[in-house]
Amino acid sequence: MKSPNHRHRVAPNPAVRRLAGAFLLANLLACEPADRTASRAAEGDAVAQFELGERFAGPGDGGDVALAIGWFAKAAEQGHTPAIRRLVSIYKEGPEGVEPDPGQAARWLSALAEQGDSDAMRQLVEIYGEGIGVVADQKIAGRWLLELVEAENPQDEMDLAFRYFSGNGVPRNPGRGAKMLQKAAEAGFSPAQLHLARLYTTHGNGVLKNLDTAVHWFEQAAEAGEVDAQNYLGAIYASGQGVEVDYEESLRWFRMAAIQGHPHAQANMAVMYSQGMGVEPDPAEAERWFRRAAENDHGAQYVLARRYEAGEIMPRDPEEAMRWYVKAAEGGIMEAQAIVARAYDEGDRVERNGAEAARFYLLAGERGDFESQRRGAEMYENGEGVEVDLEKAASLYKLAAEAGDTLSQWKIAQMSEKGEGARLNRSAAIEWYRKAMLAGHSESRFRLAQILDDGKYVERDVEQAIGLYQAAAEEDGNVEAMARLGEIHWHGDGTKRNRKLGVDWHEKAAQQGLTASQRFVGVRYFEGGYGIVRDPDLAWKYLNQAADAGDVRSDLFVGKALWDGVGVKQNRKQSLPHFERALSRREPEAFRHLGYAAVYGMVETDEPVYTAYEYFAIGHYLRDRQSSTELRTLREKLEKPVRDGFDKRVEERLARYSEEWDRYRQAKARRGTSR
Repeated sequence: MKSPNHRHRVAPNPAVRRLAGAFLLANLLACEPADRTASRAAEGDAVAQFELGERFAGPGDGGDVALAIGWFAKAAEQGHTPAIRRLVSIYKEGPEGVEPDPGQAARWLSALAEQGDSDAMRQLVEIYGEGIGVVADQKIAGRWLLELVEAENPQDEMDLAFRYFSGNGVPRNPGRGAKMLQKAAEAGFSPAQLHLARLYTTHGNGVLKNLDTAVHWFEQAAEAGEVDAQNYLGAIYASGQGVEVDYEESLRWFRMAAIQGHPHAQANMAVMYSQGMGVEPDPAEAERWFRRAAENDHGAQYVLARRYEAGEIMPRDPEEAMRWYVKAAEGGIMEAQAIVARAYDEGDRVERNGAEAARFYLLAGERGDFESQRRGAEMYENGEGVEVDLEKAASLYKLAAEAGDTLSQWKIAQMSEKGEGARLNRSAAIEWYRKAMLAGHSESRFRLAQILDDGKYVERDVEQAIGLYQAAAEEDGNVEAMARLGEIHWHGDGTKRNRKLGVDWHEKAAQQGLTASQRFVGVRYFEGGYGIVRDPDLAWKYLNQAADAGDVRSDLFVGKALWDGVGVKQNRKQSLPHFERALSRREPEAFRHLGYAAVYGMVETDEPVYTAYEYFAIGHYLRDRQSSTELRTLREKLEKPVRDGFDKRVEERLARYSEEWDRYRQAKARRGTSR
C-alpha cells in the first residue's frame, strides 16, 4: 500500500494542458509584475499554481472558476494532492458556472486513490460498482476494493467477501469470500458475524452446514445489537435447530428484537403469545404484537389479514382482513395483490371496481401470479372496467403463457399471429400453438392444422395437417376439422382423392350439426354419382336440417325434393317458399321451377304469363339451359310488342336482383374476412 503522502504524477491530458496554457496567459496579463506567485506558477511551481487556482476560485469580482480549474489542473497533473481534491469537489458539486462532470470527478478520484487515499478508493468502489454518473465497471470497483482490504477494514472485507460470492468485479470464489467474512467477523464486526452465521445454516457459499457454528456467530452478532441476529436466535431456540428447544430463551431474543421495532420479531412475539410458547396464552397481547408488526412491515400486514380471515388468534373478521390485505397489496405483497384484485373483480367485501381489479391483477401478474396474469389480461383485452389495452393484455398473457398456462399460450399465439397487442411474429405464434397443443388444447391443434394446410406462414404439409385434423376430429370432436377432412379427401387436395372418405367425414360433421356439411352430404345423396349411391331419405334428412338452419343453398334442393317427391311426399305448393328463398343465391333452377309454378297457376299473380316469362328470362340470364328453352317457347307464342314490353320489365327486375346479389356477396366477403 502506498503511503498517503506518495506523490504521483498524473499523465497530462492534452486538452487540459492546452486549456491551462490559455488560462496561464490570461493570468499573467491580469497580475501585477511584482506578483511572484504568478511568475512561480508560470515556471511550473505546483504550490503557486494551486494558490492561483484558489485566488480565482474565491468570491468577489476577481473570481473566475474557469481560470481556477486551469490552475488546479496544472498543479494536479504534478500530483499536488490539495489541487486534486479541489478538482474532485468542483466536478462533483458543479459550482456556479460549471456543470457537474462525474467522469472528470472519477478521473481525479482515481488520482487520489493512486496516492493511497482510502476514502477516494471507497468512493470509486461505489461510483463504478453502481454506475453513478459513469458506465458501471465491476472490474474497476473490484480493483479498488482489493486495495482497501489491504488496510484491514472489516466493512471493506465484508464488501469484498460478497463480491467473491457473486463474482462481481473479481473471480467468483465462495471459499475465499467465506474466509474474508470470517476475518471481519473475528475482528468483532457484527454485520459480518450475522452474515457468517447465515452461511453456516446451509451448505454452499464456501462453508459446510454447521448449526453449532451458526448459533455461535448469531449469538455474537445478537449480543452486539444486530436485531436480525436476535430474531434468528429466537427462531432457532423455538425450533430446536442446533440447540435444545427453549421457548423462554426464544421469547427473550424475540422480545429484544421486537422492542427495537423488528417487524418479523414482533410477528413472532404474536405467535408465541397466541400459542402459549414460553408464556401464558394471551390473544389480546398476540393481536397487539401483530398490529405493531403490521405498522411497518407489509409482510406482517398480509399475515395479520390471513389471521383475521381464518379467525386464528383473534375473532374472525373478513372486513378487517380485507383492510389489511389492501395495505399489504399496496406495499407490494403479491399474494395480497391477487386477493385484493379478485375482491374488486367480484365485489367481495369491497364495492366492485373493475379499474382497481385490473390494477391489482397487473401488479400481481408482473410479480408472477399466473392466475392474475390471465384474468388481468382478459380485463384489458375485453375492456372490463378499464379501457381496452391490448399491449397490457398481451404482456400479461405472455407472462402466464411462459408460466405454462395453456389458455394464455393460445391467446398470445393468436395475438402474435395477428400482431394485435403483441409484435407480429408468426414463428412465435406457431411455437405457442404447439406448446398449447401438447398441453391438450384442442383449438391450438386445429389452428396448427389450418396453418400447415394453408401453407401461408410455413411450407405446406397436407399430410401433417391431415394428421392434426384427424386428431382434432376424433379426440376433440372438432366438427370444422371433420368438414375440412371431407373437403381434402373429396377434392384430393394435396393427397390422393377418396370421395367416399370425403363424404364420410362430412357426414360425421353433419351429424354434429354443421350446416355446410349437412348441405354437402344432402346434395351428394340427392344427386348420387362419383361412387356415391343416391339415398333420397338421407338426402331429405340432411337438406331439410340445413334449410331449417337458414342455409339458402339447401332450400333449392329441399324445394326440388318436394317438387319431385324425392325422400318425401310430393308437395309442389310447399316447395315454393324454398325456391323463393333460393332466389337470393342466384340459383337458376329456383327461377325455372317458379316459372313452372306460374305456368301451372300455383303462383298468386295477376299476370301469370308475364310472371312465368320473368322467371324463365332470369334463369336464362343465369345460363340455365332448360330456362332458356322454356323462355324461347313462350316468346314464340307472344306478339313482338308484348315481348318487347316484357323484356323491358325483366331488365328492370334483373337490376333489382343484381343489387340484392351484390349485397349478399359483400356480406359473405365480410364474414370471410372476420374469420
